[in-house]
Amino acid sequence: MMGSLKFIQRSLSSNLYKHKARSLFNSLAEASTGSVNVLGTRAQRWTCTKQRQRYVASHWSSLRRVSTLTEDLSLNKQQDLKGYESCNNHGRNFTTSSNVLISRNGRISGKSPDYSVKPNKSGDEVDVFGNYQVAYGSKTTWELVRTLTVFFFCKFSAFTDNAVHLMSLCYKILGRRISNVLIGRTVYDQFVAGTTPHELAEVIARLRHGGVGPMLCTPIECDADGEPPQEEFFDESLEKILASLQLALRLNDPHPMFQYRFSALMSGDILKTVSKLCSETTHNQEVIEAIIAGMKGRPVNFSQLPGWSSFPDDKIDVFSRALRRLGKISEAMKPVDVIGLVDAEYTYLNPALRLLALAMMKDCNTEKAKLFFTYQGYLKATPSILGSDVAYAKDNGFCFGLKLVRGAYMVKERQLARQLGYEDPVHESFDKTTESYHSCLDLLLTNVMTSRPLSLRFFIASHNEDTVRYAMRRMAELGIRKDGGSVFFGQLYGMADHVSFTLGHDGYRIYKSIPYGSIADTLPYLSRRAQENKSILANARRERALVAKTLKSRLLFMN
Repeated sequence: MMGSLKFIQRSLSSNLYKHKARSLFNSLAEASTGSVNVLGTRAQRWTCTKQRQRYVASHWSSLRRVSTLTEDLSLNKQQDLKGYESCNNHGRNFTTSSNVLISRNGRISGKSPDYSVKPNKSGDEVDVFGNYQVAYGSKTTWELVRTLTVFFFCKFSAFTDNAVHLMSLCYKILGRRISNVLIGRTVYDQFVAGTTPHELAEVIARLRHGGVGPMLCTPIECDADGEPPQEEFFDESLEKILASLQLALRLNDPHPMFQYRFSALMSGDILKTVSKLCSETTHNQEVIEAIIAGMKGRPVNFSQLPGWSSFPDDKIDVFSRALRRLGKISEAMKPVDVIGLVDAEYTYLNPALRLLALAMMKDCNTEKAKLFFTYQGYLKATPSILGSDVAYAKDNGFCFGLKLVRGAYMVKERQLARQLGYEDPVHESFDKTTESYHSCLDLLLTNVMTSRPLSLRFFIASHNEDTVRYAMRRMAELGIRKDGGSVFFGQLYGMADHVSFTLGHDGYRIYKSIPYGSIADTLPYLSRRAQENKSILANARRERALVAKTLKSRLLFMN
């Protein structure tokens, strides 16, 4: 009997079978008063398909024996929905199921399903991320259809490679209004949180309901190979990034965070120039102190720095203005508990990006790691560079933060290497990249154990199940707390929900990178991300299968 009740209760909390499960569960509650006939009537109504007939038949004998129930079987039908809608509006905790609590900040506490890596009877690891009810139970049927449709088209490189052209063609043929509706209801809604604060809040509330936090992403950048925009563009970008920082603070998250790119604050031309000069002087103390001075608005003679004698005089003013923009972000971060994540880009820009990030870390990361830079596991040089940067931060007394990704520019990096005749900087195979990524993980996890609390913090930003599973296992072996605030997991909004929500339910610190803004503002960003992540999208067979399984189960149950 109790097995029947637990099945129904799990179904109710999963949101997948909530309407039908509530009906039978309430019948059981009524049966506790002796009204067994009501149970029979309602259970018979619930036998529309053979699947449900088999279920009722297998449990019928135990259901008919019910005359009184000594336990309290009452559930508030509306409590889970009301709690979800008001998770940021009340100071009290409220119950969404018998074993999960959501507090004012939207965090799930209390008991949660155990999805940690465990061997089955044969000794093999169980399918940790295969529970589609956890991943997609809170999604509407339309959202499942949309996800399946978008991922289907993203299988084809012709679609992702020509995303910008196809979107432009759509606007020319169908017009702005129809195109906005078409794109807005598909690609935009899949990967962007919305335009208005209300839309953003709704998305964040739903993520928190599954134990996933928000990482606000400002979808602006400058094309490094295109015509550099006017300085006003970078000033406007700075204001948007600062607004994103303030918005992150207002979300009442334990770890408010925002994401941006240095290429939104200065031209690719400047970054190329600095990269050529600083490739050998990234850890030079004099250079880093000069960068910090420039961030604070003090005049700096860059041509007098070691290795910088060829710095063009006509770019000093532009670079100084760019440094002051970085300084404003650093000053805004210092008095508040917030995490700012800076993206890496192409290898010919990364030396400059890394130098600027280390300077910002030294200026900002005094008590704990707040400013994070991105390291790309698919680059052959990453393990040695990462190790030297971790050591440099320790030796110079500042905290170190980073986001570890696999990398998204493989095709272009290899094309440039062939065209310019230098060694391919990218690993030869997927397995080599995995080895590199895991070696970086081992380095970081080991250093977390030996470092002062929160002085080394990092993101495991991967959609790969094997890599996430490896990180979970290593954290357990080393005794690193899931919610300690030093190790985070991250995925892109609209992708790898089966990984994200499983981690969230298991108590890990998991965040989704959430771009927000109008369709016009985010389309260039979306098209570039589609091209960069086309290998992930094309190989999302696992996610498509889980979405299809969820949709099939839901439609079968509705008939």
